[in-house]
Amino acid sequence: MFANKSKLLWTNLFLLWAVGSVFGQSTTNYVEEEAYFLHGRDTIFGKLILPKKKADNGYPAIIFVHGSGPEDYSSSNLYRPLWERFTEAGFACFSWNKPGVGASQGNWFLQSIEERANIVREAYQFLEHHEKIDKHKIGLWGISQAGWIIPKVAEYQKPAFAIVVSGPVTTAMDQEIYRLRSNLQASGFEPAAVDSALTYTQNVKKLILEERPFIDFDALQKKAQKHDWSSYVITGNEGIYQYLKVILEGDQAPNIENLTCPVLAVWGENDLLVPPVSSSDYYRNTMKKIANNKTTIVIVPQADHTLTFNTSGKTEETIERRKAFEQDPENIFAPGYLDLMAEWIKKLEWWSNPY
Repeated sequence: MFANKSKLLWTNLFLLWAVGSVFGQSTTNYVEEEAYFLHGRDTIFGKLILPKKKADNGYPAIIFVHGSGPEDYSSSNLYRPLWERFTEAGFACFSWNKPGVGASQGNWFLQSIEERANIVREAYQFLEHHEKIDKHKIGLWGISQAGWIIPKVAEYQKPAFAIVVSGPVTTAMDQEIYRLRSNLQASGFEPAAVDSALTYTQNVKKLILEERPFIDFDALQKKAQKHDWSSYVITGNEGIYQYLKVILEGDQAPNIENLTCPVLAVWGENDLLVPPVSSSDYYRNTMKKIANNKTTIVIVPQADHTLTFNTSGKTEETIERRKAFEQDPENIFAPGYLDLMAEWIKKLEWWSNPY
């Protein structure tokens, strides 16, 4: 479906934080409960992750907003170390299989950013009526593509808080340009090769905006195969081309001015998909503009786009790290990342002993 490099992370337009690593982890702080809710006519399968310690007045809750791609409710178990920390802090978590994944009906390939925001709002409403959840203390956690979705959700449904990890602040196409340039440069490509690959990407955008058929996209990607950079650019079958259309036809930068709640925004120092410094500066300036003084902005050292410990940002190093620590998954992540989030939610202004 994708060339070697691009299929590992589905690149920017697909902003997926998993690299396919699946590992086991014994759970000590939580239990899982199956939960179903409706998205239009489709039934969505999810899991409510509940602390083992009971709550007298309902648990505060964190809704997990996936990156892109065919994610299951646990993101191939990558969420489990986070669930351990969050449930230890007294928070329930809620996540689901994307439409068309496992027991969930529908097709995630056909979901625009707006449609993805709709399903999050439906999950939010499901939790608001759940007997085990405190409806006044429901927040959002999301990574990568979720950086477009969470502000869209907040336009209509004000969360109690938001944790945005590796969130973009530009359009998807601008993001892809950054992703492609940074990865090619990190791999030692000459400027002329970088420019050639960027031209290919601009031509893909042009095909989509001009509503050209898949056959034209297929011809373009076949011509690109002669170049050494071909495994770094977006290629794929007709389904991928259709999904590109869905994303690019409504391509807008996220309106983070909607985030008036407490916000924790986190990036990895060595992120090659989202520029950490300029993105964090944008968040900082925007939060100042809207007078949101309940914001914490952090760049985690030696971390990549997925907040895996990574000194180069390259996907190969992420894969090696996950293989090395598949039996100790907390240590996959950069030091301080999990502690940062757990301590932040404990210090939310509304937090008092809920038990």
